Amino acid sequence: MTPFQPVILRDHIYHKSGRGKTVCVTACLTALGVPLNSYHYTGGAMDSRRESILRKNGYCVRSRMSALGKQKTVGNARKVVRKLDDPSSTYYLLVVKSGRRSTHAILLDREGMTVVDTAPVKVDRRKILSIKACFKS
Repeated sequence: MTPFQPVILRDHIYHKSGRGKTVCVTACLTALGVPLNSYHYTGGAMDSRRESILRKNGYCVRSRMSALGKQKTVGNARKVVRKLDDPSSTYYLLVVKSGRRSTHAILLDREGMTVVDTAPVKVDRRKILSIKACFKS
């Protein structure tokens, strides 16, 4: 499965309710083929809104946090995902800590290569808050 061209929003979209559609999550979801108009909100850092959107669009979503062990960094995750026994069409949606209070979403492929990262860094030591394996059901 080849990823789709991600849609990169110019800025976050906030609604009157205070909920929003964020740039990084929108880019990750559209790279997986989820249409931009199939959801209104992308959710917060640790809720299950992203997973619900993916499941609604035909994906299985499974946590892979236990596979990371004690070193929960993006650099370590790249090595770990290569060794996992997931289907070849699997992508990994990571939510990482970015700064003191903000979070960021990244999409990796089965080989640990970055598919989508709207705020890349040279040496990636960002702490992982969540890692989900996403594959078509």
